[in-house]
Amino acid sequence: MKPILLSLTAWLLAAPVALHAQSSPATRPVKKLIEYGWDVPYPDQVRKDIRNLETKPFDGVIFRLREWNHAFDPRPWDEAQLKPQLDDLAAIQWQTFTDNFLCLYAANNWKMDWFNDEQWKAITANLGLSAKAAKIGRCVGLVFDPEPYGDNPWAYPGMNPNRTFAEVEAQVRKRGGQFMSAIQAELPNVRLLTFFHQSLFSGLLDNPDAQERQKQLAQQHWGLLSAFWNGALEAAGPDARIIDGYELAYYFTKGEQFFRAYHTIRQRSLSLVPPELRTKHAATVQAGMALYMDQVLALRQPPEKYLSHYLTPQERLRFFQHNVYYALTASDEYVWCYSERMNWWQDKVPDGADAAIRSARELVAQGRADQAERLRAEVAEAVAAGQKKMADRAKAK
Repeated sequence: MKPILLSLTAWLLAAPVALHAQSSPATRPVKKLIEYGWDVPYPDQVRKDIRNLETKPFDGVIFRLREWNHAFDPRPWDEAQLKPQLDDLAAIQWQTFTDNFLCLYAANNWKMDWFNDEQWKAITANLGLSAKAAKIGRCVGLVFDPEPYGDNPWAYPGMNPNRTFAEVEAQVRKRGGQFMSAIQAELPNVRLLTFFHQSLFSGLLDNPDAQERQKQLAQQHWGLLSAFWNGALEAAGPDARIIDGYELAYYFTKGEQFFRAYHTIRQRSLSLVPPELRTKHAATVQAGMALYMDQVLALRQPPEKYLSHYLTPQERLRFFQHNVYYALTASDEYVWCYSERMNWWQDKVPDGADAAIRSARELVAQGRADQAERLRAEVAEAVAAGQKKMADRAKAK
């Protein structure tokens, strides 16, 4: 007689299938894997080399405009200067890559002030040009990386030491709405993939005291980001989607962690969403996931600091396959695959990495929860042994 109870992992994998079987299967988004990394190209490079990259196991790529790629740049952009890049975008011959994104960064290198209306007039015009470029390139949308590679726009008080956190927060929420509206003017059905969203503040989401949550938020390095996303959500149209890319998934070692992240994005994050926007959050915000190839394939430096160094090459590939599988399974639609010390465009990729991705994608496509469970158990054993080796080395030093 077969056991009645499934393992937690098998149940989590099987449950979404059963739920969707009762509704309309056609409405369930196909899972998509998007390439991004230090090899991020410009439009002319994409136009030139896209045939090669489209042989890789992805559904799209994140790329960027040359020079004009910072969301909070208050300098007015000249469309005439952008024209060569717009022409390259128009000339890209996409074939198998259906979901491509232009990238915007958040560093505040030009002293953007949330309260400066003249700056924001230029910023929203620039955002409109970014969206127009994405539209010309037949991209599904934009990526917004909130990490401040430069001056930080998200820390309170920033340029407003004489204003309360509530005052600055309200203004940032207003600007988040303008950010979203400027993009939607060109791309009403935009897919806006962000690497950090409300789930970034996991440590305070379960605090039942709203005032204490706000007090802690005011002291966070990223504290104003929450209000920005509430403004963007408020302005989002019915066809727009905001994808929480959950960069913290870089460091996951267990399938269960991906499902917990999904719950954080979908439920726990509502602590920071105003009540009047929570229904809209459910319809507009998708759970994405992230993969960090260097972390799992022993490419980070110095290698002895990281778990993957203590695994065999074959164990690393199985570990990577495991993470690709669970990231895709737990996401609503999008997973972005990040790398640093490799280059997909130049075929400089660790042996077996391409095959590991394809194998994981095949498990997802075929719904093979049984094989995934065996993979989970195998990786759990290898990770536990690697963690022990890592701990023993630390004790020996």
